[in-house]
Amino acid sequence: MPAQTQDQPHGSTGGPTPGDPWSMLVPLSLTGFVLIGAMLTSLTVYAAVMQPLFGWSETELGGGPVALLMGMSVGNLAVGPAMQRRGVRATFATGCLLAATGWIAAGSVTALWQFMAAMGLAGLGAGAATIVPGIALISHAFPQRRGLAIALFIGSCALASSAMPVVTGRLIETFAWRGAFRIVGGIALMLVPLLMRFLPPRLPADTAAEESGAFRPSGLSRGQALRLPAFWLLTGVLTISQLCMNGVLFNTIAFLQKSGLARGAAIELYSLTNFMSLPGLLIGGHMSDRISARWLLPAIIGLQAFGTLALLGMGGGTTIRLVATASFVVFWGGVAGLPAQSGSLLLGDIVGTRSFAALLGIVFTINGFIGALAPALTGWLHDRSGSYTMPFSLFASVLLLAAFACLWCRPVQTSPTAA
Repeated sequence: MPAQTQDQPHGSTGGPTPGDPWSMLVPLSLTGFVLIGAMLTSLTVYAAVMQPLFGWSETELGGGPVALLMGMSVGNLAVGPAMQRRGVRATFATGCLLAATGWIAAGSVTALWQFMAAMGLAGLGAGAATIVPGIALISHAFPQRRGLAIALFIGSCALASSAMPVVTGRLIETFAWRGAFRIVGGIALMLVPLLMRFLPPRLPADTAAEESGAFRPSGLSRGQALRLPAFWLLTGVLTISQLCMNGVLFNTIAFLQKSGLARGAAIELYSLTNFMSLPGLLIGGHMSDRISARWLLPAIIGLQAFGTLALLGMGGGTTIRLVATASFVVFWGGVAGLPAQSGSLLLGDIVGTRSFAALLGIVFTINGFIGALAPALTGWLHDRSGSYTMPFSLFASVLLLAAFACLWCRPVQTSPTAA
């Protein structure tokens, strides 16, 4: 019987087609579509409706997103060990179940602390079943064209981020916000058996090791990587990017409404901006298989800074507003998904595959915890200054510094048997 390749999951009658890791993108993308698009990026639509009903201030309004992002950070940290001990299927299915439970519970909240608790549970599940485990699985399964595969996966989340806020708005109009929470949670529950049926039981690299007894991923151990300055510099760069991304993402609709747009128009512009990350990811994925992530990542973060700064022109005259809107949609929206994609590739270049899943979880946990403060930070700066000029100017300035610092994130050549 021929030996299995690294791309072929072992012992899985319900996993991807043998030799065809591309088929794994289907269940991964469906899960990302619901847990990222219908939950994470749609939360701002729920919050805009709930704020006047509960009388929350801008700072209090950030409580839900903060709890959601904090929960995701905890989920990200647990992903590496969970995938090794419990396997791929169980990790994804458990995460999806937790996210569904939290979202359904949010439909019954009557106070801010209850809302934050529900969002924390949903975030914990989303962290365990979306970006970090998805990128880890794809990185193990795709020795070639990895950049494009990751881009397609994150692109599904981007597509959901553009479509689902509008759908969420319609659901809220039809079933009220409580009903919308429960409907989306129910859809997430339906994904659990799908994940158990179509994902491989373990990481492809692990099953290859079982088969041959000889496979050993190359690269640094976890301890070696944690002593590497380039690892911490990359972590800092991605953390700044995520902090500034969240600071804009969860306040966009509120900002646009305060700039004079009607609620419906604000949601549509927000969705269009999220949609732009899809072509951005496809272009970025194509380029990342040809150009080093060390050079792409600073350019991406520089464009994120420019797109953030463009928001400040929203309050100008007609021409300035038009140029500012187009710049925000094209540049900020176009690169919104690329720091995670390009940063993950650069991390792989720096540390190798040996402890990639665990180290990716650490990176996303750190930038998730700090990035989770962004909605509340933006609200606090708004309340202190009376406008969004201060937070958005601060975010753009810090991003430019991060883009410059990224040039020092140099890959390190390591031995496959490094201790």
